[in-house]
Formats: sequence, structure tokens, C-alpha cells
Amino acid sequence: MISSYDLVETMAGWERLIAWAHGRQAEIVAEFARRRPGPYAPDEAGRSVSEFAADEIAARLRISRRAADLKLSLAVDLADRLSGTRRALCEGRIDLPKARAIADHTAMMHDTEARQAVEDRALRRADSQTVPELRRTLARAVAAVDAQAAVKRRARARAERFVHLQPLPDGMAEITALLPADDAAVVFTAVDAIAHSADPRDPRTVEARRADALVDVCRAVLDSGYGPPTARGCGRPADGAAASPAGRRGRRLARRRGRGPHVQVTVAATTLLGVDDEPGELVGYGPVPAAMARRIAADPDATWRRLLTDPVSGTLLDYGTSVYRAPPALARHVIARDQVCVFPGCRQPAERCDVDHRVPFAHGPTCAANLGPLCRHHHRAKTAAGWAWQCSPEGVITWTAPTGHTYVSTTPPLLEPAPNSALPDPGRAQPGLPAPDDPCPF
Repeated sequence: MISSYDLVETMAGWERLIAWAHGRQAEIVAEFARRRPGPYAPDEAGRSVSEFAADEIAARLRISRRAADLKLSLAVDLADRLSGTRRALCEGRIDLPKARAIADHTAMMHDTEARQAVEDRALRRADSQTVPELRRTLARAVAAVDAQAAVKRRARARAERFVHLQPLPDGMAEITALLPADDAAVVFTAVDAIAHSADPRDPRTVEARRADALVDVCRAVLDSGYGPPTARGCGRPADGAAASPAGRRGRRLARRRGRGPHVQVTVAATTLLGVDDEPGELVGYGPVPAAMARRIAADPDATWRRLLTDPVSGTLLDYGTSVYRAPPALARHVIARDQVCVFPGCRQPAERCDVDHRVPFAHGPTCAANLGPLCRHHHRAKTAAGWAWQCSPEGVITWTAPTGHTYVSTTPPLLEPAPNSALPDPGRAQPGLPAPDDPCPF
């Protein structure tokens, strides 16, 4: 019987093997990057890589483009700037998060000797430190040899601020915001102040009141149709000009295809009538409980649109026209049908995408079968980077990458299809590949 000591050592051995695999994969990714050069920008460190290289990685590994970008940039850093870190990773002395920490802290260091000094100092103790401890070591090392690098890193981090929506089970979702510390303090102070101004008899926890306060602030903006009158919102009048009522409210919110920002839910009429409790579909999230779909649809300001769906597949029925620019009704049809960008793995809502002609208008018609939503990045990938897509009458979309790889996806149904319906299986094996439930061939 294996001892507990040996069990722990075996865990450590597998961890080293995982690190070795990550290191070897990074070498392959870096070689792929060399074959996808991009335009050189003088203010960028190292060799530039095509902005579309990550799309090929994301499609093949079935990961997001953001995750592929991170994998690609780290691989290039290890190959071009951090050879010691690459060796330590391949030897299993550090893991991937530690390699990424070293890359992050040295990213703005253009002086080779200074960067080498920081890397050497970090690697001396990296195998005995946790990732937070290593980051503190790196911060001190960078400040000691290149104080300006820390300033540049803060500027880059600020430029990469974002807000992200992540669906969670049970009809919940998580909003993640990466903000400068002072802006984060503003957000939290505001929602905390609203939460603590509630009636003392309010049974909600303070955490729930903060969450509701954030929703209430954003709902008020959507209801008014105007952003806040702040400098960053571009809502203030020019110096010396009198502020109009609209100016005091801020700039009018952007409209897409003649419509303001809105929450969109698709729900079957039978569910609205209480005949059944089938889930609805919240755009940008996914399936939601019937009660939530009814509550959204029952909002007094809700706008209703009837969408005719196929009772078997749940997808929108097709129709077409012959003009170049899709008429609003046709554009709404395509957007409602496909819901998100049709590139593999992209979750950009179709409402924010271009309505693209699969076959250019000179050779292909402006009809639902020849149109699909593509986010601006993937529209450019199709136009400039050698990607192409086809769509079958059943809604099966096949993308062909510049390498010749093909990726198959199915137009998602607006609602769950009827039981026992025969839909194409997006998880079926491609020619030459094992079926999803086959044992690993490696």
C-alpha cells in the first residue's frame, strides 16, 4: 500500500509533468506565432504577431479568444524574452501561473540586462514561493532596477480595464470589473451608501442591498436613455456654453439599428400563458427559468415582437430579399436567429455584430441563408485573414481556417427543441478524429 508521503510526492510529480507539458506546448505556440507575423509597431516590445493568430488557436482548442491571446503572448514572451523562465517551466521547477507572473512583471522592461536581472532574481526563489509571494518579489526587483517599468505597467493595466458578464447556474450571473483602485472605490462607495440608506426594517442582507443598488443605478440609466453627465461620458457642454437639459443628463445612449439598448428575452407563448414552464432564453446569458422570463416580459415598458419558429427545431424560419443592405426586418431576423457571432466560440451578442454576406453580394443574394452576424474582429478575419464559412439548410455552420482545419457548429435554437427532434450534433466526430466518447488515443 502506498504511503501518504508517497501520495504527496506523486502529486508533486504530476505537477512537474503538467508544467513540462505547458512548457512544450508554449514552444509549439511560439513556433506557430512565427508563421503568423503581423505589422510591426515601434512602441511594441519584441516581434509582432498577427492579430488573427489567436483565432486559429481558440478555434482548435475550443477556448475563448481572450484565453488564446494570453496563451499566445506568454509563449512569445518565453521564446523571445524569458529563456530562463521557459527552461524552468519545461523542467517543472515552476508552474504556468508563476511563468505568467514573471512575464507580466517584465512586460514593459525593454532593457535586456535589467529584465535579465529581474528574471534571475525571481527564479532563485520561485520554486519555494507561492504565486502571490513571487509577485511581491518581482515587484521589488522591478522597482530596484527599473522604476519607470512599474509606471508603464500601471498605465498598461489601466488601459486593459474591463467589465465582463459570466453566466452561472440557477439563473444567476457574475459581473467582473477590473478597474483602477480609485474608480473601484467610487463604485463600491456609491452602492454601499445606497445600501445603507435603506429602510432599517429591510430584511435583505447588506450584500444583497449593494447588489440591488448596482442594478437600480444601471436600470435608471437605461430607463432614461441618457448616460451620466460626466467628462468620461462626454456629456458636458463645451466651456462657456449653457448646459441644456439633455446636457445635464449626459449624452444620449447609442442606438443600434434604430433601437436603444435593451434586455431581450425569448419565451414561448405557451410559457407566457402558464400552459407550461419551459425555460426562456435571455440574450447574452442563456436559458433562464420560466418565472424570470415572465417577469421580464411583464415589464410595463416591454416591447413585444412575434418571432415565428419551427416547432421541431426551434429555429427561425427563413425568408429572403434581393437588395444589398439587409432591410431592418431581415437584419432583426438574422440577429434573433443566430443570437451571437457565428465564429466558433465567439459569444459577442449578434446585436453588436455586422450582418455579413457569406458569399459577397456581387455573387450571393441578400437573404437569411446567406447572412450571418460577425463581430467586427471576426468579420475582418474572414475578409483579411483567410477564414471562410458555409451554412447548410439545416443551420450547420462550417468554418475553414487558413490551415485547412474545419470547425462545425449549429445555429443555436431560440428555445429548446421539441423532444425527439433530429438536430445535427455539434459534438459529432470530424473525419479522422475519434468520437467524443471514444477512449483517448494518445
